[in-house]
Amino acid sequence: MGKWQVGFGLLLLGLLNLMACSTLPEPEPVEPTSTRVVTVVVVPIVATRTKSPPLTPTPIPTAAPPTTNRPSATPQPTSELVVAPATTPIGKTATAVPPTNPPTEIAATGEIIPSPTTPPATETAVATTIATAVVVTSLPPPPVGAAQPTIYETSITIPTYNYEAAFLPTTPDDPIYPYPRLDPALVGPPSPRTYRAIVLENGFVAVTILPELGGRIYQWRDKATGRRLLYNNPVIKPTSWGYRGWWLAAGGIEWAFPVDEHGLNEWRPWQVSTGSTAYGLSVTVSDVDDHTGMEAGATISLDAGHAYVTIQPFARNNTAEAHPYQLWLNAMLSLSGNAVSDQTEFIFPANQVTIHSTTDGGVPGSGSPMSWPVYNGRDLSWYSNWNGYLGFFVTAVTHGFSGVYDHAVDQGIIRAYNPGWPAGTKLFGPDGLSPAYWTDDNSNYIELWSGATSSFWSYATLNPGESFSWTEYWYPVHGLGGFNFANRTAALRLNDNGGSAEIGVAVSGGVTGRIILWAGGQEAANWPVTIYPGQAFRATWTRPSSQTGALGLQLLYNDGTVAAQTGLVP
Repeated sequence: MGKWQVGFGLLLLGLLNLMACSTLPEPEPVEPTSTRVVTVVVVPIVATRTKSPPLTPTPIPTAAPPTTNRPSATPQPTSELVVAPATTPIGKTATAVPPTNPPTEIAATGEIIPSPTTPPATETAVATTIATAVVVTSLPPPPVGAAQPTIYETSITIPTYNYEAAFLPTTPDDPIYPYPRLDPALVGPPSPRTYRAIVLENGFVAVTILPELGGRIYQWRDKATGRRLLYNNPVIKPTSWGYRGWWLAAGGIEWAFPVDEHGLNEWRPWQVSTGSTAYGLSVTVSDVDDHTGMEAGATISLDAGHAYVTIQPFARNNTAEAHPYQLWLNAMLSLSGNAVSDQTEFIFPANQVTIHSTTDGGVPGSGSPMSWPVYNGRDLSWYSNWNGYLGFFVTAVTHGFSGVYDHAVDQGIIRAYNPGWPAGTKLFGPDGLSPAYWTDDNSNYIELWSGATSSFWSYATLNPGESFSWTEYWYPVHGLGGFNFANRTAALRLNDNGGSAEIGVAVSGGVTGRIILWAGGQEAANWPVTIYPGQAFRATWTRPSSQTGALGLQLLYNDGTVAAQTGLVP
């Protein structure tokens, strides 16, 4: 190589270094301290904080906010699938907003706000500490990135028992009239049946909806791990459970209406339409109940920049009479490959639950309160400690989140909502029951419910012309090792082991800011961080002898506002 080439290379290298230095964010200053500063790596990425729709119970959105960039569209339940904007036929790709660079999402105000773009593969993190020892697991490159939501239609073939052949007509004096009863002896053998499937996906997750099986969300896939988070029964088989005396445990997320115990109409075809709401591109499923004449359904939405699926169950009374009702969504979860491991943890920030049903002789009977999570020295938040099937209602739902974490695969799901809405939260696990009751293989699941009433023993009433809805946000996390706080933005893990603490943060959308650990109301450590869905920030902090008191953990945006926090913080 000639000298001029060497000189030119050195000049070019210097320019590149200068350019790189000019783009790196300056670390925020910390007060001088006698303890050491541990630098792990640098984050050369900036994510945009976006506005979010308010977490208040409102009527279900039926139209996107008007903007000059996107036409408004009102999804109406029909028997045909219509993509809004209606510019792309089913089977093609449709977007909620015109393609932009970077991708965008729609805020509640209707303005277009930049969403985080797919970060480069060199994603890393800075750790700054004013404690004596912090061990940080560097953030791996995010496996997924923001992308515009799309809708398309496909099909799924599932072996299905001929349960229709076993229908028994009912009479007006039957409480389920005009829905059919079922004679198990008349059920025909399974044969392949093809179901219409509507897929709604973005860069982080994909959900598959089966209109012909009660409009259920049948599949929910975490693209970061490739796992299916919902139970998918490999055969559609009637059970002897449910309000009708039979029920299809098909799996997924089903809608139970207008009564408890899986409702009356989860088995039959529902109407489906697509459109746009303040929460992104959406699919709405609905059905008019034959028992009350009221309409029930749910709108499922995805935007470009978040991993959460927004779910809005609703009920409308278009009849001339008032009707009592229940409305629940039932998520049948299995995070270990269509199975539930003994290392599954149930996360409810409550100190008491009410038993619904159980075969565990070591817990109270139906209708009785039970301390949570520990009862008689047994930590029932771990599935391995159950001694029979158990269903219970969470007494207080003002916490605004619940979730499940399977430590065998380091995978969890978050359910976040406005504190107090919905009114009911329920968990059921079929521990000790043979899977032969609902399937033909050894697959298994647990059920996480949320509802318009506090329990199956309570009914609400809709007067003529009234409607009711609420909003929930469901998103996956993995690599976090569990969590003890969550909201729609982030899940936090803070385990105080006395002499040390385990810290973890995962997010539903890109966040650039700072993680702060507090001890006794004093800042103990902080980490400037840029984090995206599909990643998990992990750190271990060793408590110095000079720092005492309870711990707290905060995730702050760059402007200092709180994204999420737990424990004792100033």
